[in-house]
Amino acid sequence: MYENILVPVDGSENSTSAVKEAIQLAKVFDAKLQVVSIATDQRYVQYGVTLGNDVMDSFEQAANKILDDAKKLIDAAGIKSETHFIIGIPKVQIAEKLPEELNTQLTVIGKSGMNAISRAILGSTTAYVVRHSNTNVFVVEE
Repeated sequence: MYENILVPVDGSENSTSAVKEAIQLAKVFDAKLQVVSIATDQRYVQYGVTLGNDVMDSFEQAANKILDDAKKLIDAAGIKSETHFIIGIPKVQIAEKLPEELNTQLTVIGKSGMNAISRAILGSTTAYVVRHSNTNVFVVEE
């Protein structure tokens, strides 16, 4: 039923809860987890600011730490997984692009993430994913 499960992570407690839930689902379905961390410069581009390579490198380093932490939990449970650092608009990547690119059938996502200010201004990533996803979505509360 579910061979590949998409799990977006941002370092929040809710995303860690999503990883733990995805591990349980992967055990049931003998699935592989596709764990993604997405960096965006969208908020800055709209103001005419272009981020340099040093800023994007910093985003990638932070994302890799988050991905490594998730990978440790997954490996300890004996589950197959891949990690991915993506640059793009998180809502669109998670709901529309990554399920197709990574051939996932389910997205397991935390109820809310790290950035409350962005959520208030731009809207919840999770809400967008639930409304627009190309796959089933499992929302995990902390």
